[in-house]
Amino acid sequence: INIFAFSCEGYKGVSQSAGHHIANNGVFTHVVGTDDNGKKGKFKINMLGEYNIGGDAFEIERLLEECGITMVASFSGNATYDQFATAHTADLNCIMCHRSINYMAEMMQTKYGIPWIKVNFIGASATAKSLRKIAQYFDDEELKAKVEEVIAREMPEVQKVSAEVKPHTEGKTAMLFVGGSRAHHYQELFEEIGMKAVAAGYEFGHRDDYEGREVLPFIKIDADSRNIEELDVHPDAVAFKPRKTEEQLANLKAGGLSFSEYEGMMRQMQDGSLTIDDISHYETEVLLETYKPDIFCAGIKEKYAVQKSGVPLKQLHSYDYGGPYAGFKGAINFYKDIDRMTSNPIWGYLKAPWQKGPEVPAVYVAA
Repeated sequence: INIFAFSCEGYKGVSQSAGHHIANNGVFTHVVGTDDNGKKGKFKINMLGEYNIGGDAFEIERLLEECGITMVASFSGNATYDQFATAHTADLNCIMCHRSINYMAEMMQTKYGIPWIKVNFIGASATAKSLRKIAQYFDDEELKAKVEEVIAREMPEVQKVSAEVKPHTEGKTAMLFVGGSRAHHYQELFEEIGMKAVAAGYEFGHRDDYEGREVLPFIKIDADSRNIEELDVHPDAVAFKPRKTEEQLANLKAGGLSFSEYEGMMRQMQDGSLTIDDISHYETEVLLETYKPDIFCAGIKEKYAVQKSGVPLKQLHSYDYGGPYAGFKGAINFYKDIDRMTSNPIWGYLKAPWQKGPEVPAVYVAA
């Protein structure tokens, strides 16, 4: 039994992001690369930063399997120790949540030669785009045709449900304040039913999560980051194997495929919207009073305070026991849930009649 410890005394860091980094380092050092007997398949990938909330991983796995793509490991939704141990046998790393797992992708690229791309399986359009990116990377015509077949089969029902709910949701507004990339990813789902994100932010995001990875050279290491061990990673003498030649990578880039890149959330935000990092309870109350959004997306600690103000809250850390919301079927579930929540008249009945009407003066008259 492989037993190892994480140096995370006192729950290091100003947010859980430090814990993510430490966990990445520990799993990479002690588990990844310890078993060469990985899954067999022609197109092998790892899915990084997918946490199987509401069964999301099951839906993503279904789509990949139908396309003929083998998922060697998922970090860490629906994952196993054996998957982590064989993750180095994959040929491509696909990142969902950039903040929590980009460290793993960078280290695996350096040590094993596995490139990484940013994907997003939240939203029907984003799912189709991500499947096409994976097919483009492997540059196999049969795979590309299979991906298009799956997309063509799944999209009609998505478009049907979208058309049904859009008359109810078009023009409504949403606010999203979630830990990692979900505050970015879910904006695509809202846009698909005509809703606008008027404010969004992360609870443990870094500057590159907002502005994109091109700002990394200009970010200064702070005291908090110095508490986290930086691993000295080198190409493995035996296991390092570039998955693509420099010429192949250049051709893929020329075709529009980006490697080791993330543009950040702010580029998707519309003009006039707000980006607020690590929002406080007071700031939340001011936003609700000022903008009166039709729905607020956050976690359990905000849920009841927000709903008492008359605004429905959708948890994106647990989905309020709903979901899945990933992939095409997940998009359908999300459309229906948001339609129900934002169209429910109950939010107009939070105040009792005597709280809304004018005070009626009266005088007691003795009999």
